Amino acid sequence: MKITKQDLKNISLLSKIKIGNESSSLTADLESILSMVKKMEEIDTSKIEPLTHPIENTQTLREDIESKNFDRDKLQRLSKENDAGFYLTPKVIE
Repeated sequence: MKITKQDLKNISLLSKIKIGNESSSLTADLESILSMVKKMEEIDTSKIEPLTHPIENTQTLREDIESKNFDRDKLQRLSKENDAGFYLTPKVIE
């Protein structure tokens, strides 16, 4: 497919990207991409099942079980700042 200067101008307008002096190389790159897509469209994929993800591995997760197995005093000593059992953090809202 041939990309005209008007096509490039429309792409620039729609994408809100300013295209300067590199328009000739950009035109060649876009034509190359469109040519590759056209070749891909010719491939027969009728016997191929659609994939939701190319890798079928599943993530091993731990069970979500409530646990109270922690030493609060030890965790308070490990924190940088705490006051009356609360962890103090830097202010994030101005």
